[in-house]
Amino acid sequence: MVNNMHSPYANRLEGRLYPGHRFGMCCLAMIALLLVQPALAEVRAHLDRSKVFIGDPVTLVIESTGSSSGDPDLSPLNKDFRVLGTGTSSQFSFSNGRSSNRTTWTVQLGPLQTGTLRIPPIQVGNEKTRALELEVTDVPDQAATGSSEHLFLEAQLEAGGNIYVQQQISYTLRFFHDDSLLSGELSPPPLRDALMRQIGDEARYTVTRNNRRYQVVERRYVISPEKSGELRIPPASFSGRVSAGQPPRAQSRRDRLMQDFFRGSPFGGNGKSVRVFSKPVTVDVKPRPAGFSGAWLPAEDLQLHDSWTDDPPELRAGEPVSRTLSVRATGLAGEQIPSLKLDQPPGTRMYPDSPAIETRTANGKVYGLSRQTFTYIPGRAGALTVPTVEVPWWNTGDDTQAFARLPEWVLNVAPGAAGTAPSPQSQNRQTSTPSVSDGAEVRAREGERTSASWPNSWAWLAIALVVSVILTIVFLAFRRRTVPVRRPDSAVPEKPVAADQRAPDVGELLPTLQQACESDDATGAAQALLALAQAHWPEDPPRSLGQLAARLGDAGDQVRTLDRVLYAADSGVWHGAGLWAAVKDAWRGRAERPKPTPDVLQPLYPQQD
Repeated sequence: MVNNMHSPYANRLEGRLYPGHRFGMCCLAMIALLLVQPALAEVRAHLDRSKVFIGDPVTLVIESTGSSSGDPDLSPLNKDFRVLGTGTSSQFSFSNGRSSNRTTWTVQLGPLQTGTLRIPPIQVGNEKTRALELEVTDVPDQAATGSSEHLFLEAQLEAGGNIYVQQQISYTLRFFHDDSLLSGELSPPPLRDALMRQIGDEARYTVTRNNRRYQVVERRYVISPEKSGELRIPPASFSGRVSAGQPPRAQSRRDRLMQDFFRGSPFGGNGKSVRVFSKPVTVDVKPRPAGFSGAWLPAEDLQLHDSWTDDPPELRAGEPVSRTLSVRATGLAGEQIPSLKLDQPPGTRMYPDSPAIETRTANGKVYGLSRQTFTYIPGRAGALTVPTVEVPWWNTGDDTQAFARLPEWVLNVAPGAAGTAPSPQSQNRQTSTPSVSDGAEVRAREGERTSASWPNSWAWLAIALVVSVILTIVFLAFRRRTVPVRRPDSAVPEKPVAADQRAPDVGELLPTLQQACESDDATGAAQALLALAQAHWPEDPPRSLGQLAARLGDAGDQVRTLDRVLYAADSGVWHGAGLWAAVKDAWRGRAERPKPTPDVLQPLYPQQD
C-alpha cells in the first residue's frame, strides 16, 4: 500500500513542488495564521435617550469591535435599574483590506427611581465601557392628563437660563399612540422669526402611562430665534385615522386582517379621522448684549486650531505657504460661523480661500465646523511676524463674553534661491483645504473611543504578503517554460510617435510669448518662456526663469526683470515690449533649425486599399 501511494502521477505532482513553491506555501500558511489572530477588542456603550420619565424604559446599546470573549456583565445595573430584556446581534465584514467583527447587545432597562442615575462601566471580556448618566424625572402634568386618550402629543422645550438671539434651543416632540392607530402624519410647529432643524433620526419606543401601554415616536429639533422678544412656538399637530368600534384586542383575527388590508386605503376601513395638537410654548429671547464686540456667536463652546501648530512652516522669500485655520463650535451650525478676517503681515502678500463649512448633530446638539485656508507669500528675507488671531464669542453656559485666540508667529524667512521661483502653474492656484486630521471632527457619540489601528496594519501586511507570494509562484512557474532565444540582430523597432502626441516646437510657441508680452501678462510670459525652454532643451530644460536667463546671454536681463516682477513684493507694473524685443531673434533662430526626420520603420504588413 505504501508503494501504491507513490504512483507515477504522484511523482509528477511531487516533481512540480519546486523549492520556490514550497516557500510560497509556507508563506501562505503563515499569512493564514496572521489573519486568524485575534484583533484588539474595543467596547463602547450609549443610551438611546439621555432623559426619561419614571416608568419609561430606556435602551442601553453595547458594541464590541474586534475579538471579545463572553457576554457583558450586567450585574452592576441592578442597583438602579431593572433589566427588562436583552438581545444580541453579530456582524463580520472585510472591505478595502480591512476586516471588521462587531457584536451588539441591546439591553432594555427600567429606572427604579428619579434623579441622575449612573450607568457604571460594563465589563465585556477584558475591556470595559465608559460610565454613562441618565436623567429620570417625574411624569409631568401634561403627560398624565393625556394618558387616557388613544393618542396625544407632548412638546418639551429645554431653555434653561438666558436665551439670546441666534442661540440654539432644544425642542423635543413626542407622539403617543396605542394599537388603535391606522395611519397619519406628524407635523412640527410652523415657526416665524426662527429657524428649526431636526437633529438625528426619530426614536421609537414603548412606555406605560397610568397602567396603559403606548408606542412613542420622538423627534428632536433645535430652534434658532432670529430676533429678540417673546418667541411663541405654536402647537405641533398630528392628523390621521384610528380604528372605530370595538377595541383591537377584542377583534377576531379575521377582522384584524381586514383592518390591516384597508389600512392606508382611500376607503379607510372602519377607521375615523382624528387630529391632535401639542400645547404651545413661549420663551423670552434676549437681544445681543450691548457691550459685545465682533461677530455675534452664541455657543456652548468655541475653539480655534492652527495647522501650523502641527506642522510649522519653512518660509522662503517669494515662495507661497498655506495655513489652515479651523473654528469648531458647539451649539452653532457651520453656516453661522463667519469667515475669518486676518491682518496681513507687512511685506507679505496674503490670499484667503472661501471657508469649507460642515454641520453635524449628535447627542441632541449641533456642532459647526469652518475650515479656511490662507496663502502667504513673503516678499523678502528676514524676520516675519504673523499677527495674533482672535475670535470673540458669547459663552451661553457662563453668560459672558469669551475669546478664542491663536498666538502670533515670529518666523524666519530664508532668502529665495537665486533665480528660482515656483512653477507658473502654482502662482494662481487655489490652495486645497487639508483633510480633518487636526481633530476637528465632532464625535458622533459620547463614549466612543478611537478604534485600534494596528490590527488594520496587520491586515494590510497580510495582503501585501499574499500578493508577493502569488507573484513569486507565478514567476517560478513561468520560468520553467521554454524561453525563445532572441537573435542578436533581431531588434524590436520602437513604435512611432503619433502625430497628435507630438510635443509643440519652438515655432509654434513663439506667438504665445508674443501675445503675452504685447498684453503685459507677466504670468503668461513666464509660462511661455518655460514652455519654449522645454521644447528647445527637452533633455535638460531649465526649471526656473533664473536658470533660463543664464542660458540666454544678453537677453537674460529681461528674463531676470520678469522674475523679480513676479516674485518680489511691491515691484510695480511690468511691460512686456522689452522682453519680446530681447528674446524674439534668439528664439526665431532656434525655431528655424531643420527638424530631424524621425526614423520610423515601415509597417510589416502595409494596409491594402
